[in-house]
Amino acid sequence: MTLLYNKNNQKENRRKLRRAMTPAEGILWAHIRNRKLGYKFRRQYGISKYIADFYCPELKLVIEIDGGEHYEKENINKDSLRTEYFNNFGNKC
Repeated sequence: MTLLYNKNNQKENRRKLRRAMTPAEGILWAHIRNRKLGYKFRRQYGISKYIADFYCPELKLVIEIDGGEHYEKENINKDSLRTEYFNNFGNKC
């Protein structure tokens, strides 16, 4: 991988996030894993300083599953910055 994706210093955090998926993430993962939609998706995939919930390299598609805590003002701003960051790399969010 390049220096942009799946950085080694995020490896343990990515593993923890995969083991502790939210119910919503589990439902989505059941429907998109194993190329069920015709595309390969990866879960808890590192893109630079962020970890995306799901990522499809072919489509450059980032999917983030946000719970209730993301509706707080501080988190709304952080989510906007994260989305803008992903989009700057040519990804669709």
